[in-house]
Amino acid sequence: MIPVFDNHVHLQKKGENVNAAKRYERKGGKILNICNIPGEFRPSIDYFEEIYNETLSIADRVRKETSLTVLVTIGPYPVDALKSVEIIGKEKTEDLFLRATDYAGKLVQNGMAHAIGEIGRPHFNVDEDLWEFSNSLLEKQIAIAKDYDSPVILHTESATKETFMEISRMGEKVGFKRWKMIKHYSPPFILEEENYGIFPSIISSRDNIRQAIMKGTTFFMETDFLDDPMRRGAVMDIETVPKRYIMLQQEFPELFEKYVQDSKINILRIYGVEI
Repeated sequence: MIPVFDNHVHLQKKGENVNAAKRYERKGGKILNICNIPGEFRPSIDYFEEIYNETLSIADRVRKETSLTVLVTIGPYPVDALKSVEIIGKEKTEDLFLRATDYAGKLVQNGMAHAIGEIGRPHFNVDEDLWEFSNSLLEKQIAIAKDYDSPVILHTESATKETFMEISRMGEKVGFKRWKMIKHYSPPFILEEENYGIFPSIISSRDNIRQAIMKGTTFFMETDFLDDPMRRGAVMDIETVPKRYIMLQQEFPELFEKYVQDSKINILRIYGVEI
């Protein structure tokens, strides 16, 4: 089986949800990583339980109504932490978000989910104080993920080599395996000197995927499909990744074969799922 794998999609109750997954399957998709999406934030552990449970429920429906292999990533969204700071302050926000991360880790440990995420830091400019708070919180979240031996999906600013270096050092500081840190919305940084050992999940434009495959095969593809009825097809449509597999097969047949085999190895190594 060719493991056509989109490593980062959101499926929402108010969106297409299972129907989007069916579209993906019809185009040749085989594996899907469904990541929770923030809702109307309120500073309560109940809020996180609700968005986690909604994601798990949608994933169960997709499994029942399709033949897809479904992975699940759950965790507290970093931008919600900024909202929380405004409402309850930094100290209580840190406590809440670490509890929410720990709860996600327990779900991974129990086999209900496969990774903690998206965790990270803001993708837009904030003042220095909030930036330092976000980085400190992220480091503590990575330490929790290490305790559960869980992969993490990282949400950050548009990534540069410096971004990868900084977060790689966070992982090293707490003893986390760098290759279990997956950079969501990554540019085609495939080489060690570009990604510092962090695993790239590449936003799947044609140019990105062509650049990536010419450097190596250690990467996943993703669309960051939002399943938002007000923004149809954003960020990329869920049918995109199957099309990129066809593109690679046609344009880089030998590299494609290696990519297929390495993807199977990496899905097992990172998520513990055998394809």
